[in-house]
Amino acid sequence: MSARPLDLVIIGNGAAGVEAALAIREAGFMGDLDLFADNRHPPYNPMLGTYYASGAIPSRRCFPYGGAEFYDRHGIRAHLAMRVQQLDPGEMSFTTAAGERHTYRKCLVASGAATVFPSVPGLSPPAVLGLRSFDDAGKLRQAAESAAALAAAGSRRARALVVGASFAGISVATLLLRAGMEVVLVEREEMILPLAAHLVCARAIERHFRELGLALRLRTSVAAVEDEGSRLRVRLRSESGEGRRVRKAREEELDLVIVCAGSRPSLDFVNKGEVALETGLVVDEHMRTSAADLFAAGDVAQAPDPVNGGHKVVPLWSNARRQGRVAGLNMVGVHAEYVAGVPCNVQHVGGLLFASGGSLDGCDTFDVTSTRRGLRVLAYRSGRLAGFNLLGDVRLSGPLVRTLARDAGLRDDDPAEGWTRGITWTRVNAS
Repeated sequence: MSARPLDLVIIGNGAAGVEAALAIREAGFMGDLDLFADNRHPPYNPMLGTYYASGAIPSRRCFPYGGAEFYDRHGIRAHLAMRVQQLDPGEMSFTTAAGERHTYRKCLVASGAATVFPSVPGLSPPAVLGLRSFDDAGKLRQAAESAAALAAAGSRRARALVVGASFAGISVATLLLRAGMEVVLVEREEMILPLAAHLVCARAIERHFRELGLALRLRTSVAAVEDEGSRLRVRLRSESGEGRRVRKAREEELDLVIVCAGSRPSLDFVNKGEVALETGLVVDEHMRTSAADLFAAGDVAQAPDPVNGGHKVVPLWSNARRQGRVAGLNMVGVHAEYVAGVPCNVQHVGGLLFASGGSLDGCDTFDVTSTRRGLRVLAYRSGRLAGFNLLGDVRLSGPLVRTLARDAGLRDDDPAEGWTRGITWTRVNAS
């Protein structure tokens, strides 16, 4: 059924959508603003999920914009638990799961990303967890508390399998080890952190985790999961050699399986043939897509990448906030441009600090240095610094990021600008 036309529409309830809404109001636009989301809770920061699950922070800290009052405070008409089922950019319309069809004047797609569950029998919810939603974090917290209680009572140790040695997978494995669980971490590639780490750093981190008691299975994947009620039976398959031939299979009995093997932009509802779409929706520096009055920001946006060329999805919380503000400003006639920064991630990996920045892809020279405080890897492409790894001592991460930004011709902004760095804007009008 058709519903009344809408003016400005935001699809998504994360950092990109919320910052767009804030920018729209700050620019002086006082008209109707509708937000549609498939979850029921206020804007949630998934980067804090493991901190909440570990008990390090209370639940309210996971909602940095506040509770449900956020929407009323900023004049946002929120349609929570209202999934958008189909977006038709050509018709400038969308249909919800409830069957309502709306047209819009301008629309921002900021629907975030979803956990990738490999196509393996049984490797799917509800028996298996992901780690994108607040509900997932709550279930992980319950599992950690139960495991800690078992360990304290002197009962058997609970056992967990973490699928994917990403930053998220390592954080989850660390949390569960500290809760007293026996933890198996499986990774299909030949090393942990395959998208961020140089092999030398990866091997040092692997040794550290094995010393902590982690059972690390590289070049290993899940073949099947059977839910036996009280426990899960998981069949693992290990591979070796250039042809990746099967070496052996083994079974594990587990209390918990959690998938951290990556995420993909949540764009299943978009009519693919009517807008440029690759990994994400391809956007320009104003966050405009190829479709009229359709914008995209955050984990669904494939924005210009001045460091490596082309367009790239950068799934970082700070990046989503910047892109959301740029999109919101341009939706109300305020000229704003997004300039991608140099991607950099600094994180604890089982008690060690690890920093990765830029990109190691396509590099032809690597300068590997072992220092008293850790490891340093500098990666060069055609004689120019392209990326780096720092393990242990990460104090050089700031200067190295500034070097990468300078070489790419990016503005050397004042660090005091914080996450707003990378936005340039000029007021035109706010109609």
